[in-house]
Amino acid sequence: MFDPLTIETLEHDSTAGEASPSVSRALPWIIIGWGVLLRVVPYFANRSLWLDEAMLAPSILHRSFLGLLKPLEYDQGAPFGFLVLEKLAVECFGNNEYALRFFPVVFGILSLFLFYRLAKLCLTGLAVPVAVGFFSISGPLVYYSSETKQYSTDVGIALLLFLLAVNWKSRDLTPPRIAGFGAIGAAALWFSHPAAFVLAGIGATFLAFSFFDKQRQGIQKVALLCSLWALSFAASYEISLRPLGLNSRLLYDWTPCYVPSPLLSFKTANWLDTMSFGNFLNPAGFELTGLAAFAFLVGCFSMFRDRREQLFISISPIAFTLLAAGIHKYPFCGRVLIFLVPTLVLLVAAGVECIRREDWSGNLIGFLLIALLSFGPLLFSTYQVVRPHSPLLPLGVDRSQLPLALAGGGHTKEEMKPVLSYLKANEREGDTIYVFDGAKPAFLYYAPKYGLDKTNYVLGAAASGTHNWKDYADDIDRLPERPRVWFLFSHLHEQRNFLLYLLDERGTRRDSFQTVGAEVYLYDFSHPGSLAPR
Repeated sequence: MFDPLTIETLEHDSTAGEASPSVSRALPWIIIGWGVLLRVVPYFANRSLWLDEAMLAPSILHRSFLGLLKPLEYDQGAPFGFLVLEKLAVECFGNNEYALRFFPVVFGILSLFLFYRLAKLCLTGLAVPVAVGFFSISGPLVYYSSETKQYSTDVGIALLLFLLAVNWKSRDLTPPRIAGFGAIGAAALWFSHPAAFVLAGIGATFLAFSFFDKQRQGIQKVALLCSLWALSFAASYEISLRPLGLNSRLLYDWTPCYVPSPLLSFKTANWLDTMSFGNFLNPAGFELTGLAAFAFLVGCFSMFRDRREQLFISISPIAFTLLAAGIHKYPFCGRVLIFLVPTLVLLVAAGVECIRREDWSGNLIGFLLIALLSFGPLLFSTYQVVRPHSPLLPLGVDRSQLPLALAGGGHTKEEMKPVLSYLKANEREGDTIYVFDGAKPAFLYYAPKYGLDKTNYVLGAAASGTHNWKDYADDIDRLPERPRVWFLFSHLHEQRNFLLYLLDERGTRRDSFQTVGAEVYLYDFSHPGSLAPR
């Protein structure tokens, strides 16, 4: 009989491809060690804060703990508990990138160990190290382990809740476990927004299995457990979540990630198809999305046959997340779904192992499948360790529009620090600095650190996402008439090209400095009236 808490027993008709018990025990820990290295290298590389991080930082730095309950600056949204952790890190370690990214990397590393434990409970045979391997080298998981955002925390908390649910199941809920799981789930809702979907899925699964097993007392226990979570969610919603649901800008920005209307239409079916495959790439990190989706379906079949309750505990949060996307309360794409990566990886690994066991070619197809699914992420993750600051793409390519796996995982997005260092070393008295709208959050965070005087810079008024070209021309027209003006760009869009064209028309480019996602240009407007409208 297979014991799900060990991975020493590898079931197969032949011994081909099987590992010795010592190798089976060591392999997952070697993979976890590699995963830890992948997460700490970008953290200690200490890249610059990019736009999203820099927009969240002012609320963390300049507010009291209670002030974090109010709507955040720049229309940002983050769980209150996560913000408290970030505030504590800054209070303890100071205002720097290491402090702001401390808890994300802690949760990123902790998630490796939680996932390994979950894999041992849910999977058999080689599926355990395969799942741990996919999870360890996933580009999005690696990247968000060193970003000042809550996504790494979402993964850690989802894993903790999955572990508790799989460990105890619906039939094992004793009063102490109800109290403990109830308290942990209630607290999780304050630290992770998508914890609500995970708990809803767990509660629905527990209720369903108690009902079909005709366990009346079990239904009552699960109902009590769900009531504790519901009370905490209601309090969290009223105190901190309601403003996010009313934020029109956030709702607009995530429009492509909501289920289209009407629900029963070709448009919705096409949207579901696109999102289903896209989510295997980002946030799961599988580049061969079709192959991953096929393995996922096989894994669902395999677990439905052998571990039905564990399967529904894992996949039911997907249904509740889709429901929230249908009423435009939570997006169903990209980084906000990173809490579902453990589910996707577990089921892909289960599918791979099922295929391997039924492999008529003596494990060749199974191991080829593993190699194909892991090659790209492993290649990029290795490059990331060797060259943590080097972009995989030429300067000027908009990396933000590419999947994380293709954009270099944990590599730098917008390296503001070297640009400001260059600017500080080369500016002269009387120079003006124009800060493009997309560069404002990062510039305002770093400006005091580089001693840039508030009197000599102008913050662009034209929004970086707008296509009203006149706004940019008006910005230039409002600049003080000084001979030398530095133009600082970050979070680059096509508007930057228009501005440079406009500037080349009106002045002479004297200097420039570019790095990943950020650049600065010096223009000479020494001719009188060169900044006047034309």
